[in-house]
Amino acid sequence: MTGEGLALGAVLARLEEREREITARAETTREPITQLTTQLGELVRAAEEVQVTRKTLLALSDPRPTIRCVRDRCAR
Repeated sequence: MTGEGLALGAVLARLEEREREITARAETTREPITQLTTQLGELVRAAEEVQVTRKTLLALSDPRPTIRCVRDRCAR
């Protein structure tokens, strides 16, 4: 092989090595992201459930009397 062929071979080998390193890091990074995404979804659902519960309780315990007015006459 010529000097140019050796240099190209070395570059290609280095690129292959670098690709493996990047792929390994991507896989290592993917796992915690998947776990965090799952946790985030659970937290969002829990917050929505609490919000619905709070709104329901507020609606059930509304201390304001319902007042109906017909032709300027109001009654509870």
